[in-house]
Amino acid sequence: MNKRQEIIESIASVPPLPSASTEVIRLLQDPRVPSARIAQAIEYDPSLTTNVLRLANSSFFGFHRSVSTVKEAIFRLGTNQVFQLVVAATVGKMTQRPVKGYDLPGGDLWDHLVGTAIASTRLAEILKLDLPSYTFTAALTHDVGKVVLGTFVEVDAEAIRTLAYEKKLPFEVAEQKVLGIDHSEVGALLLERWNLPEHLVDVVRWHHQPESCRGGNLRVANVVHVANVLCLMAGVGAGLDALSYKPSTRAMEDLGLEVMLLDDIVYQVLNELMETRRLFNLA
Repeated sequence: MNKRQEIIESIASVPPLPSASTEVIRLLQDPRVPSARIAQAIEYDPSLTTNVLRLANSSFFGFHRSVSTVKEAIFRLGTNQVFQLVVAATVGKMTQRPVKGYDLPGGDLWDHLVGTAIASTRLAEILKLDLPSYTFTAALTHDVGKVVLGTFVEVDAEAIRTLAYEKKLPFEVAEQKVLGIDHSEVGALLLERWNLPEHLVDVVRWHHQPESCRGGNLRVANVVHVANVLCLMAGVGAGLDALSYKPSTRAMEDLGLEVMLLDDIVYQVLNELMETRRLFNLA
């Protein structure tokens, strides 16, 4: 069995999403489902219930009246925000562990995913882009493939480092040459296993080569790509591969983004990341 096939088969060993999360995600994607039905599904999972209520009552949103039921929380936050929370809570459990192959201590991958999601939101605001609501979720899951691939990267670290550092190849290209697959593709396959929407899978697959993203996803892929590299360059969840990436010139041009805007975004990301860690009791 070659390495690529071994890695793909290892994806099957990753636990599926909890049944409550799977059901909530399915319901949230159907606009015909009433909020009472969504609330009922969330209430089957005490952890999800706690996180939804904590978010709805967070000072981060500036609400003055507290809510005590999941149904009220959904009304306050909206289904898009709840969808993001459910994915964040689920991915958060996976990404709190160290990822040795990438030299990421416990919690650093989570910081990077959340930081990239925040940076994507701020980029959209600064550039006045009308992006679909799934942009945040795509950013929040873009590097989840590292959880699976880390073990294989650790075994072949020297060969990958040589290509990335001495030959100056982007890290994901070095992964592809040594392992036959990179963390972007592994992440996309993992999201497919979780039955997440195709548009999310597509952005995760192409977040290092956004120009390859299909159709209406190109702008989302550009934003997630730039946000990802920006966080790596700022040291947010930066591991072994951090210095091997730079933003695509084409993506920057397509977005009309100037380098001088990036410092302000980094400052906002660092502040909001601290607040998010407090919200999820990770500070």
